[in-house]
Amino acid sequence: MISNGDRTDVVLDVYQEDGGYRVVMVGVFEPGAAVPPVPAGATRNVVQALMGLALNVRAFGLGMAAAE
Repeated sequence: MISNGDRTDVVLDVYQEDGGYRVVMVGVFEPGAAVPPVPAGATRNVVQALMGLALNVRAFGLGMAAAE
């Protein structure tokens, strides 16, 4: 169970489309938990965050991770 202050993995699937990206949030998981496989045509980004705490993250790279 995830509680406030716990480190989490926010899993995002990124699809490149005409003129931009489409980002689909897969979910928030405990570190090391099993996650669904990467769909065809997507790249996967995992953003680590602390549950319930604002980190003031302004941006991160999209489409940088290779599909697994």
